[in-house]
Amino acid sequence: MRRLRTLTGVVLLAVPLVLAVIGPLLAGEPGDRTFPFADDGLLGTDFVGRDVAQQVLLGGRSVVVVAVSATLLAYLLGVPAGLLAAATRRRWVDELLMRPLDLALAVPSLLLLILLAATAPPGPLTLVGIVALIGLPEITRITRAAALPLAHGPAMEAMRLYRETWWRRGPGYVGTGIRRVLLADAGVRFIGAIYLVATASFLGIGVAPDAADWAVMVDRNRTGLFLRPWSVAVPAALIICLAVGLNLVTDRMLHTPAPRCPAPPNAPAAISSRTPVHSALLQVRELAATTVERTLVDGVSFSLRAGEILAVIGASGSGKTTTARALLGEATPGVTRTGTITLAGRPVTTTSPPGPGTVGYVPQQPGAALHPVRRIGAVLHEIARHQAPDDGRSARRRTVAATLERVSLPTDRRFLRRFPHQLSGGQQQRLVIAHALLAHAVLLIADEPTTGQDALTRDAVARELTKLACDGIAVILLSHDLHLVRTVADQILVLHRGAAVESGPAADVLAVPRHRHTRQLLATPPARPPASAHPDRPLLRVTNLSAAHRDGRRHRDVLHDVSLTVPAGRCLAVVGRSGSGKTTLARCIAGLHPARTGQVFLAEHRLAAYLDRRRRHELGAIQYVFQDARASFNPYRPVLDQVAGPARRLRDATPEQARHAARHLLDRVGLAEHTATRQPDRLSGGELHRAALARALASEPRVLICDETTAGLDRITRHGILTLLDGLRRDLQLAVVVISHDRDVVAHLADHIVVLDDGTVVDSGPADDLLNHAHHPLTRALLHTDPAAATAPSNP
Repeated sequence: MRRLRTLTGVVLLAVPLVLAVIGPLLAGEPGDRTFPFADDGLLGTDFVGRDVAQQVLLGGRSVVVVAVSATLLAYLLGVPAGLLAAATRRRWVDELLMRPLDLALAVPSLLLLILLAATAPPGPLTLVGIVALIGLPEITRITRAAALPLAHGPAMEAMRLYRETWWRRGPGYVGTGIRRVLLADAGVRFIGAIYLVATASFLGIGVAPDAADWAVMVDRNRTGLFLRPWSVAVPAALIICLAVGLNLVTDRMLHTPAPRCPAPPNAPAAISSRTPVHSALLQVRELAATTVERTLVDGVSFSLRAGEILAVIGASGSGKTTTARALLGEATPGVTRTGTITLAGRPVTTTSPPGPGTVGYVPQQPGAALHPVRRIGAVLHEIARHQAPDDGRSARRRTVAATLERVSLPTDRRFLRRFPHQLSGGQQQRLVIAHALLAHAVLLIADEPTTGQDALTRDAVARELTKLACDGIAVILLSHDLHLVRTVADQILVLHRGAAVESGPAADVLAVPRHRHTRQLLATPPARPPASAHPDRPLLRVTNLSAAHRDGRRHRDVLHDVSLTVPAGRCLAVVGRSGSGKTTLARCIAGLHPARTGQVFLAEHRLAAYLDRRRRHELGAIQYVFQDARASFNPYRPVLDQVAGPARRLRDATPEQARHAARHLLDRVGLAEHTATRQPDRLSGGELHRAALARALASEPRVLICDETTAGLDRITRHGILTLLDGLRRDLQLAVVVISHDRDVVAHLADHIVVLDDGTVVDSGPADDLLNHAHHPLTRALLHTDPAAATAPSNP
């Protein structure tokens, strides 16, 4: 079907283009004029008595050449302007570029045409310039909007941190990222240019009002539509062919073909002869998912009753997310799926997914599941109206309020008028659950709901999941957080390399794990080796650091006079509630967020506050591992090339030396080379966390900042990463700053701990003291030394 659409688009586009090119050669000499709209000739005559067929042959060249030239000129000017406005970090540059264009957008295009027609000399070149000028503001706006999140996102920050070339950052990353938007816009923009050409012709710009031009023919012959319809229908059809054909061809260019995947030779057949478990809400039998390269899921079977919580655990890349997507009726392009899934008595396949609202999905980043430009209340009321169209407005309000109360969210009007980005991560998560409850979901899938969350927030998530199960909703929990699994799970399914190696009641699996891999996942981390003596002279020193976030024209303070020191070979852990300023502190040290006051010193050498003002050896000396590993990678380049980049750009290594160092580091963090040669979207979240650590180590830093580096990793992989970090900082005398909510991570690595609350240091001291004998209630609550400390102070 897709091939047929592409072929149709090519044919539709080729016919008018061929006529535009060779039509004037076939038209011959113009004949004598006769009566308007007469029967003379193949298609009759037009409004001035000319042969319509001859005018059709002559009229394509002008409209196509002018429209194509004007469209190309508008993009040649608008795209660089939009990229510059998006990429600049100087607000005045953006204002200088965009405000005049906004003023031009405020003027109606017809009025602009009239004004230009009165001042510009007529001719084709003038027409091309006018049409391009009219399209320029919109193209610049679209380019800027598409490029803005890319130009200031984590991937761009990582490329700036590694001094990547402007070509890689601009055309290579941002340009590739916005090409789909520009292609989708090009078809509509081209057709708009054609009609602007026709409108301009009547104002005396470009072609004459009675010239042989398809757009002019449509407008001038419309008075004789019922006398001689071909005079309007044929040029209109050619213009429509241009529009439809161009859009079909660009659709094909936007489509990324999936690799062809043959069915696995020993794929299990769909099992329908098994006796169903009538009490089960969800039944999965012999689920398998394969690609050309490997098996993602291998014969997984399980069942789940209403009101039960099933925890699916396993190492990164073990098939948890692929299994969850299969329950939603989804599959990654290039994946062949076999087996049977039945939900509430209805089969689930890629062609017949669960009914709308039947399955709720809470992604690891809940903001991705929320509409970014619609208010919270509007979406909630729309879901309620869809579920109960006969209910009145007051009844829907009560339903929405009751649902928000169930998930512990405010019900006042001020909260309902917020946008999703104005909520904390925990509130976004509960809002996604509220959507599922309003839609009467019978199954909820929660993907790593506590990743990057502090201990108090994790306890709140556990209460929410337990409450949902008590209300009769089946819950599937994908998690590496064994504290959460122990608290809420009724059943546990353990995956290893796509296969289910163990399953059963949670109490049994946790108490007596039978499979070796399960025992490894549940193993208690070994005690941290004692720290050796180090000189007191710090390698990293931060003094009186304050920072703020811009909120429109106002600034909101997030750090207040923070001071800390880290000697070489030591590890400092920074802990605190979500939103307490930990990541902002780490970004200030790395130069990614400018400090308002205070200083950062590297071995008594003061560092510039702005990343771009730091020298290359200073960038290599302080490296930052981003919290969102996936967002920090360029999605259009293989991971191996990106890991090799810092060695090449910051250490002057040759390409071969850089790739050799990258392969060695990837091997040390447990990532195979054949995996690293893929694009980032082909790697799991845990694999990308390991690749991000390897990339940071490639520049041989003296200070390593790890922002939730082990978030979303299974215990086996996490232990390997922590052991590697601990060994590196001891062997290489690295100063390590760890931002973490995980007590096990802090206990394994930290020599010293700093506790932040609302941007202020509220507690600090040696790690052993704060882990075992903390006095501050927030420290006890965050580090799980006092379960009764749930009433510790917290940020709203």
